[in-house]
Amino acid sequence: MTMTDNPAKSTDFSLVLGGPLYQILRRAHLTGDALELLKRRILVTSMLAWFPLLVLSALEGTALGGTAAVPFLLDVEVHVKFLGVIPLLIISELVVHQRMRFAVKQFLDRNLIV
Repeated sequence: MTMTDNPAKSTDFSLVLGGPLYQILRRAHLTGDALELLKRRILVTSMLAWFPLLVLSALEGTALGGTAAVPFLLDVEVHVKFLGVIPLLIISELVVHQRMRFAVKQFLDRNLIV
C-alpha cells in the first residue's frame, strides 16, 4: 500500500511531531499535541542557553568587568544570539510544521513521490 492509497496518511506527515526531542518537550510540559505553548518553549529554551553563561561569567568575575575585553552583560552579540535567534528558530519550527503538510500533499497530487 502506498501513501496515495491512504490519503489520511499523507496529511499526518510531520518533520516535527513524534521525534525524541518532541517527546522530551511533551514530558517537560513545554508543548502539546499541536505544538502549542510556544511562548513557554521560547522562554525556557532561551534561558537554558543563556542563564548558565551568565552564572559562569559571574563566578569567573567577567559578568560586568574583570579581565575580559568585553564583559558578558555588555556583549551585545551574545545576547542577540541567545535571546533573539533562539526564539526565531523555535518559531520557524512551527512554520515548517504547518507548511510541510501542504508541500507533501502537492508532491502526492503531482505524483512526484509514491
